[in-house]
Amino acid sequence: METKNYTEVYIAGRVYTLGGFEEEEYLQQVAACVNTKMAELREQQGYLKMSSDYQNVLLELNLADDIFKARRQTAAAQKKLADQEKEAYNLRHDLVTAQIKLENAAKQLEASQQELAAAKEELENERGQLEETRKQLEEARRQISQLEKQKYRR
Repeated sequence: METKNYTEVYIAGRVYTLGGFEEEEYLQQVAACVNTKMAELREQQGYLKMSSDYQNVLLELNLADDIFKARRQTAAAQKKLADQEKEAYNLRHDLVTAQIKLENAAKQLEASQQELAAAKEELENERGQLEETRKQLEEARRQISQLEKQKYRR
């Protein structure tokens, strides 16, 4: 179980003993916040002419206003964070989708390169066969030419 902390704080020229489960440093910060707000109000024209009850109500209203503004800022920051987390999730999703497409494209490229290599090899084989056929054709033409020459010589 937590132990209750007590500390003396200085608020509006008086010493008070505050108790709470928070650290003493935190309790001092709370008192400093009240002192700061009181000092701000004292600087406003007419504040010191008001009754102490009215001054206290004005102080309480100003502190409540600060709380509501802080809550509004917190809510806006939380919404912004949620929006950024959603955007980050969408970006991660897009990234994963792009990576999958890239991997598929790389596989298709590799398959196309293999097909191209096979087609080049087949083309080279065909060229070799064509060259062999040309040689055979040339040899056949040469032989025909020799035969024709022999035929005319006779």
